[in-house]
Amino acid sequence: MLLLKKTSVLTVSAIVAFMAMLGTPRAAGTSATPLQSLYMMKQLVPKVTTVGIIWNQSTINTSSLLPEINRASLSVGVKVVVEDVEQIQDVSAKFRDLVQNYHIQVLWILQDDDLYGSSIVKGYLIKNSTLSGVALFAPGTDWVSAGACAALMSVGGNAKLFVNQKTLNALGLTVPQQYAQTTQFLATK
Repeated sequence: MLLLKKTSVLTVSAIVAFMAMLGTPRAAGTSATPLQSLYMMKQLVPKVTTVGIIWNQSTINTSSLLPEINRASLSVGVKVVVEDVEQIQDVSAKFRDLVQNYHIQVLWILQDDDLYGSSIVKGYLIKNSTLSGVALFAPGTDWVSAGACAALMSVGGNAKLFVNQKTLNALGLTVPQQYAQTTQFLATK
């Protein structure tokens, strides 16, 4: 279901996919599939009901990605709210909207382009997500090293979780035991 203009809300069901970690990774060294990512968000933040996405529609192929995210959100049982941001000055307003009006528990950044890869945007989102009690799932390990909560990447055809231990501690989160051996912990001191 699309809201007016540049914001869309993807509806959900309460069905949790048992085999959600299966799926076809995009390419080695890239982000995992939406199903893998949403499943891991649910594992890391068990009480998550709403995930917010901030992206730039003009630089990402949303025509194929939106249906894939919608299917994944239905399988995992979370609502996904998407905000489109095309300019740096709009990032803070869209973030506040997701936190205040949609009460997201997880922020999912899918791209690391010129806008989202800038130190200003990255720093703002990392700092304000943590201060708001929102787990930020990042597009890469450089974000996690800088303070984002986690990134789920496809490495050698397998999903691998990278987490920032300090941020996990600040948010009161822990990596479930079944994923501890395949998780790489960053910023542990």
